Amino acid sequence: MHPKILALAVAASLLPAALTVAQSTIHSVPLPAATPPAAPQAPSAAALQWVQSNIAKWPEGTRRLAAQLITKYGPPAEHSARRLAWYDNAPWKRTTLYREGPRHNFANTHQDILEQTVSYKVPPEKFTELAQFNGSVIADRTRGELTAISDAEDTNFLALNVAYDIIRGDRTVEQARTYFAQMVRAKMIGEPERALQALKFTPAKATDAADPDELAPLIRHMNDSE
Repeated sequence: MHPKILALAVAASLLPAALTVAQSTIHSVPLPAATPPAAPQAPSAAALQWVQSNIAKWPEGTRRLAAQLITKYGPPAEHSARRLAWYDNAPWKRTTLYREGPRHNFANTHQDILEQTVSYKVPPEKFTELAQFNGSVIADRTRGELTAISDAEDTNFLALNVAYDIIRGDRTVEQARTYFAQMVRAKMIGEPERALQALKFTPAKATDAADPDELAPLIRHMNDSE
């Protein structure tokens, strides 16, 4: 037999054994452990003191959320008996925490007490889809704003990330509602999900997002005739 042919035959006969060894080696390598979700930042002593001094009579859950926000963003720029407000606390244009809020059942029952806004120019033809997805995701064409309202900052991140998918045409309303519910469930059972941790898009500048619209032709004609 020609030497080259003989070498090929020997290699072919050894191939199954080599594959068996390789597969057993691969299976013996343990998979890396799943990354656990980041533990929420504990409220600072200063934040807890501010809460105790200013909103001690608010509901417990709202006080706890206020302490978390103050730890992250500092004391609010405004506070009253019914609301706290922060401005330009990036990535947010505005954050408002209300003492109490309306009941909202999607995706799970909660009170809408935390309202957070970014500058974003939503195409008018997408307004209806956003409302169908989540009644607490609100687009403001004139101000150029997109707002989410829920009971937690991570849920607001999620709501605006899914709204962004709708605006881009990446998800239908039905797909968006299903995905949102899946992510809320993941949060409830402690699974780490990036969509709950930050915005996946960059908010616009306020001057670029605002849309003051234009005069109606009838009114413009009246002004021109004066």
